[in-house]
Order: sequence, then C-alpha cells, then structure tokens
Amino acid sequence: MKKKLLVWFLVGSSVVQLAGCGLLDQFKGPRAQDDYYEYINEDLLENIELQATDAHWDWFGELTAIAAEEMDGIIEDLVSDDKTYERGSSEQKIKDLYACVSDMTNREQTGLGPLKPHMDSIRNAQNIEEYVDALAKLSGEFGFSSIVGGYNIMQDKTDSSRYAVYMMYADTLIGKEYMEGEDTQEYVTMYFDYVKAMLVEFGMSEEEAQQSADSIEVLLRDICASTLNTEQLYDPSITYNAYTAEELQQLYTNVNVDQMLKTLRIDGQDRYIVMDVGQAEKINSLLVEENLEALKDYSTFVMLNDAAEYGNEAFFRLHEKMEHALYGITESWGDKKNWMQLTQELLPWDFGMMYVEEHFSEEDKEDVERMIARILEEYETVLWKQEWMSEATREKAVCKLEMMQVKIGYPEQWPEAKDMMQVTPVSEGGSLMSNLLASMKVSVEYSLQQLGGSVDRTDWDITPQTVNAYYDPMNNEIVFPAAILQAPFYDHENSEGANLGGIGYIIAHEVSHAFDSSGALYDEYGNYNVWWTQEEMEEYKRLSQSIIDYYNQYEIMGVMVNGERTLGENIADLGAITCIVSIIGDDKEALTDMFGQMTYNWASQDTAEYMLYLLSTDTHSPNKVRVNAVLSSCDEFYEVYKVKEKDGMYVAPEDRVGIWR
Repeated sequence: MKKKLLVWFLVGSSVVQLAGCGLLDQFKGPRAQDDYYEYINEDLLENIELQATDAHWDWFGELTAIAAEEMDGIIEDLVSDDKTYERGSSEQKIKDLYACVSDMTNREQTGLGPLKPHMDSIRNAQNIEEYVDALAKLSGEFGFSSIVGGYNIMQDKTDSSRYAVYMMYADTLIGKEYMEGEDTQEYVTMYFDYVKAMLVEFGMSEEEAQQSADSIEVLLRDICASTLNTEQLYDPSITYNAYTAEELQQLYTNVNVDQMLKTLRIDGQDRYIVMDVGQAEKINSLLVEENLEALKDYSTFVMLNDAAEYGNEAFFRLHEKMEHALYGITESWGDKKNWMQLTQELLPWDFGMMYVEEHFSEEDKEDVERMIARILEEYETVLWKQEWMSEATREKAVCKLEMMQVKIGYPEQWPEAKDMMQVTPVSEGGSLMSNLLASMKVSVEYSLQQLGGSVDRTDWDITPQTVNAYYDPMNNEIVFPAAILQAPFYDHENSEGANLGGIGYIIAHEVSHAFDSSGALYDEYGNYNVWWTQEEMEEYKRLSQSIIDYYNQYEIMGVMVNGERTLGENIADLGAITCIVSIIGDDKEALTDMFGQMTYNWASQDTAEYMLYLLSTDTHSPNKVRVNAVLSSCDEFYEVYKVKEKDGMYVAPEDRVGIWR
C-alpha cells in the first residue's frame, strides 16, 4: 500500500508542477478546456486498478487505509508480546478485544449469546404492548432501534446550549432511495434474498423465512413511502418538531408513551423532537395487532443485521456477501483484516490517542491554523460584496464567521466514553458479542449523562485518525482531525497555491457550509434561527434553484446527478472556489497550482455498483462533477486556461452559478 502511494504522489507532483509551467498542453490526451478532471488525473487514474476487495478508491480512502495499517501494527505488536497490561489501559483493551474478535471457536459457541434473551422477548411478545415494551428495553439498555423506541441525545437546534431528545425514525434497511428507485430494484431483490437467508440462519424454515421476508418488504415499502427523502432530512424547518409527552401520546395513539419513555429512561423532558412526523404517523398506524407477527419479524431482522458482523461465521459471511454484491466487491479482505477493523471500530478513542502520539505535528497544526484565519478573513470580504444582502444581514453573517470555533488535530480532553468502555477477555467469560453490547451500553449511558446538563462545546464527535473534516451548525464550528493534515491535502513543502487548492479548499468548503441551504438557517450561536429577511430568503432560494438546475444537467453512467439532494454540498464547493480564488487574486501561476491540486485531490475510481449507490444516496456530487461543474462556473478558470465558447468546459457567463460570487 505505501509503495503504491509513493508512486501516485510522484505522479501527482509532476502533474501539478507541469501544470504550473504551462507544459501540459504539449501532451496528448484530454484538454484542460474540455475536461479538466481528466486532464489533471488521466495518468493517475490509469495507474490505479481497483482491487477485487474494493468498491471505491480516492485519497480519503487511501489515507484511511494507511491509518488503519498503522493501527493494525499496534494490534500486531500487542498480540505478539507476552506482556500483561494494567486492566483498563488501552493496551489491555486492544489486546483482549482482538483475542475475542479472532477467536472464531468462541464466536461459534457464543452465537447471539447475550443478545438472545432480548430477541426472545421480541419473538415471544403476545400483543403490541409487549412488543413495544421489548423494543424499549432493548433500546434503553443498548441503543438498538428498529421501528419505534429509538432515540438520540444531541444539542437542541433552537437552543444549542442544552441537550434534547430526538425520537429516531425507523430503520429503513436498504433505504428509501433504493426501495423507490427505478434503477435499483435488482438490488432490492438481492437484499430480500439476504433477509431470507439471515432468517434461515436464525432458525426459520425456508418457507417461514420467505413468508417473513415478504412481510418485511411490504412493511418497508409502506414505511418508505411516508419517509422524508435525504434532502428533506437536512432541513430543520421540516425535521425540528417539538412535542411534549402528552403530544407524543396523541401522535403514537397505539403506544403507551409514558411507559415507553420511562423504560427508555428519558421521561420528564419538557420536549421531544420528532424528526419525521409523517413516518411517525405511519408507524403508529402499523402498530396494530394484525401486523404483530410482521413487526416482530421486522425487528428480529434489524437486530440480526446490526449484530451480524459480530456473530458467528455464517452471519458474518451473509452480511459480507450482501455488502459486496451491493457495492460491486468480488473478494473478501480476509479474516485477519476484518478482525483488525472490528477491533478498531469498537475502541476508536483508544486507537485515536495512540495515533496522535505517533503521527501528529504541532508545527503543521500551527501552519493550518494560520491558513484558516486567512480564509475566514477572506470570506468576510466575500460576504461584504453580496449586494443582494442588507447591511444588517451581512453584519450578522460576518459575526457568525468571527464566532466560528476551530478544532484541529485532537481533543484537549479525551471523551469520558473512552474510559467507560472496558473489555472483558475470553478467559473471564467475555466474547465479541458481550463486548459489543458493553460498547453499546457505554454509548447509551454516556448520552444519558449529558441529558439535563449544559453542552460542552469542546467535545469531539470524530476521532483523530479519521480522514475527513466537517462543519457542525449547532456548534458553529469546523473540525479537522489530525489524519487529514497530510499529503496530498496538505504538505508544508508544497507551493502556497497547491496548499490552498488542497487543505485550503477543504477548509473553505467547510466554512461555506455555515451558509449553505441548511447551515444558513442557524445563527452564530448554533441555534436554528432564520436571521434573513423575507426578500433575502427568496433571493437565496432563486440562486439555489439555479444551482439545482445547473447540476441536474450532469450525467454519470447514464444517471443524472440529483441537484436537489446535492445542493448543500454544491453550494459549499462553489463558495470554496470563490473564497480561494479571492485570496490568490490574479497570480496565474498560483491559480494554476490551486486548480490542479484541488482536482488531483478529488481523483477517484468506483465500481459501477458503488457509483450507482453514490448517485442514489450521497449528498455529494460525483467527484468528477465536483471538479468540472465548479470550475465551469469560475470566471478565473476561463482566464487561466483561455476557455472558449466551443470548449467542453464552457458555460455561458449568465448560466454560471453560486450563492457567493
């Protein structure tokens, strides 16, 4: 892996350097003016062959794989030594958990183990009341959720200084987009073959499992028809619906709500947020005695599916086979790699602490902090140029920038959940399944501890070894974990233009989310609070619709990009390029470096199945579109590359889009 990566880095460096010298025009292949994504990435992509174990390749995944290999090395070192570590130390937990994961004899003997009594309580329910009570006990102790009774504790969108209870929507399994998509029905058929196979492994006869799978499909299609689509779930005007306990009882007339809330240990709250009211109404209508057996089958499968990776080999293989078919993967990673991944997933903060000790540079952090300050300052300039906004609104927007919190690298205090999670070794009666449930129980207890207290805005929701970044509207913060601060996204030896096109563009993208179609509805304190005038909101919607229409014209594999679903990310991409270009000014060499590096960073390869999955569900446009659509709406790109009307990248000036131009 590292050897391949070095080759690709060298190829990428050549591309950026040649682009900076204006020499690439001498080479045959795609012209910058016709397809900039292919122009920059052609050589790189020709040298990348998706392995049979992979559905997707991009730099985020490549760096994630390298971080995982480094974590694998920690596991291997611990497994190979003969030391006994202090109980509760990261070393003890990692060593003993890996032993649980890799002990297939123990996993076969355990089966569903400690999960079985809870599943039996669902299977043995004699009426809807007993069924809902069984679900509530399972959710209240471990956080499992299927139809009703699930919840999440997070910041209140209208008062981000406090926590609120969000009543979770149903598990829609393969998802609304697949269930209702014209191009995805063969995958739905495949999925319900998997449902049947899982129920057979659970102990049903072939006939019983087929009947149950059919009844689950009927329920799922009914639920999905009343479920919000992905883009609606990002709109707080749709998803923030506050109910008192009494009002919840009116919504769930077929449930004893007071009893359910007590069992969940979330009773006594002054409000409960229902994110999908239409789906809740549908669920309530389904909670009737004639549906009892179908509902029990539904919840049984959800639990089997959630626990499959941690169960015996048969459950694991069925789950793996389904995922591979869905994403176009033709070969397994192998047992050892799967075991290491599960170990890392169950102890994320223990591995995160070790990752920081080995791989984080304070010098790079300071350099990126300076870049962030520069980008925030430039974004203020961009905002002040928006004549369609009133002065009062622009002042409010600038205030939001000035109050934006920045988190880089890793948390100052490690989450309490890290120490709460303890691992019981096989020698003391532990198993992978029991340790999974212990981990889930820690998550529930940690969340309940937060309820009723003030929000700690220094908390992190993402581990340092994660190769990603995000903007959190309820904290008004941008977060950049340690693992993303490396090449090709950031390299202190790169030119300023290249780093602005790398990590700088990602920073500007995340800042732009503060003003995307969802983020713009939150104020500087992270509260859902529409601070725009009616006229400004109408203009924002008009500009947004032009972006939707613009992206709707792009096509991948014969499937059109969904401009509405991807609107928020497209606004952030377009805002990022405006900000970075504004910083660079008319320095054409720096602009060339920036355009080249940004494009290089979005290079990707996908199986056809995985691309269909992305086109059906992802809120981001495909990477090629993220490059070409953005640059075709960037005036400076036309000046640098002399793009003319007949060129493939050309879009008429009046048709170029963006909120922040």
